[in-house]
Amino acid sequence: MGRKQAIITGSLPGSPGSLVELIKPISNNGGNIFSILHYHDKKINNMIPVTVMFEVNQKLLEVSIKKIEKELNEKNIKIESITVGTENRHITVILTGHVFDTDVLDTIDRLAIKKIKVSELHARFTENDDISTVKLNLEFPESMTKSDLLKEIDDICQEKNLFLIRS
Repeated sequence: MGRKQAIITGSLPGSPGSLVELIKPISNNGGNIFSILHYHDKKINNMIPVTVMFEVNQKLLEVSIKKIEKELNEKNIKIESITVGTENRHITVILTGHVFDTDVLDTIDRLAIKKIKVSELHARFTENDDISTVKLNLEFPESMTKSDLLKEIDDICQEKNLFLIRS
């Protein structure tokens, strides 16, 4: 059997070591972590929102998720949701314009909030005043239509005055 994707969203205390305490139960129960989004800039009452994306063996999925959830609860890490079993689809887009001047990391974070993962980024670096070209290989969940995905990217591009080339 294969591996299934799982996503944990929650919040943890803004103290040293909290993130390690979040990822240990995932790793200890067969999870292969491939993305962690830790939003320090969105801290409320010393709690930092976090999203962890990982894969787990499909055969052990149910047991692993229950053990992970139990261990996180024991550590008083607030879990808002655990999404399991989404299959991702892929698309490649190219952004042109002042991609870096308009904060490419912000673009990636905004896509991640919508469960769109940047699996690869290829960039052609230019002079600061020149236009940049960035190729993004994206993974998006089965629950999202391709048009919804493109609308999300299009909205960001319009706001940042970027040009979107779609595959």
